[in-house]
Amino acid sequence: MTRLTLAVPGLIWPAAQMYHPAGDIPHAALARLLGRGRQRMEVAVSYEDLLVQLLGMGRHHRPLPLAALRRLGEESEQDGDRAHWLCADPVNLSFMGGHVLLDEFGGDEIDAEDAAALIATLNDEFGSLGHFSAITPTRWYLRMERPAKASFFPLDEVVCRPVQDYLPAQEGGDDAKHWRHTLNEIQIVLHCHPVNTAREAAGLRPINSLWFWGDSAQPTFNTPGAARLAVQASEPIARGLARATGIEPDAPDVDRALRADTLAVLDTLASPVRHLDSVRWQDALVALEQDWFVPISRALDNGALRHFDLVVPSGRAGFSLTLGSGARWRFWRKPLSLSTVYYP
Repeated sequence: MTRLTLAVPGLIWPAAQMYHPAGDIPHAALARLLGRGRQRMEVAVSYEDLLVQLLGMGRHHRPLPLAALRRLGEESEQDGDRAHWLCADPVNLSFMGGHVLLDEFGGDEIDAEDAAALIATLNDEFGSLGHFSAITPTRWYLRMERPAKASFFPLDEVVCRPVQDYLPAQEGGDDAKHWRHTLNEIQIVLHCHPVNTAREAAGLRPINSLWFWGDSAQPTFNTPGAARLAVQASEPIARGLARATGIEPDAPDVDRALRADTLAVLDTLASPVRHLDSVRWQDALVALEQDWFVPISRALDNGALRHFDLVVPSGRAGFSLTLGSGARWRFWRKPLSLSTVYYP
């Protein structure tokens, strides 16, 4: 018998509303788990800090060096030097209601040729900052020789919000002013770039800014108590944290997860929640129901799964669900729709 922990950011819809997207789609297996398990609202915790706790990493560098960790999650073979990294992701800025709003790009919105052309220009124009590179068309990095003495906000905290409230903040010297000025200069260069001229002519959103984020210090972790378990994840920060503990992560696979003690990170609901996109959220929930919650419910019933934890991180309030092997005997407990569970 095994123990399985699922971390599912975005599973709980962020507000109680007249319309809840979970009410329109079948999710009998998840509802059965919710009804039979022990639910708790937890203290607010970020996605990354929750993973640190679940991996048993103990005390760690604060703030987390998210850029270096994300890069570690994307490339297991590192160059071994002491460079410092920032995420420098391509974003779109648009005007709405008197504010400049920032939005991210989906994985299929930028092709590799456009990304390469923009990266080449950034390196020509802003080489004094460091070296720009792209691991994927939507995940870019800046390699620097020294750490940035400024505080940066994670991209997922800024999506669909007024960008003015999240610009680099002061931590020492004049670096925050320097990074704000640099952002303005980058926006001017990108605005005039032929790639964006062609994108707008084709009806595509322009790549008209970058978003720098992820503390640039070198990652240092105290991991003597790190959990010895399998880790499954596609999201690169989760994969990077696993590698920082010496665990090589696998892609999510429910059959393998039910054969060994496993932490699985399933992030397909996170982006739809950030954008309050109920249609994409529903599609992702349908897939999770069939691919994960149905087999998990079956494994609890037949005794193949000893213990199941579902954890949902949030900056507002966390949520957890726990079921032991005895949950299969709680047949008198009625299923509980996900539409009844929401953050206060």
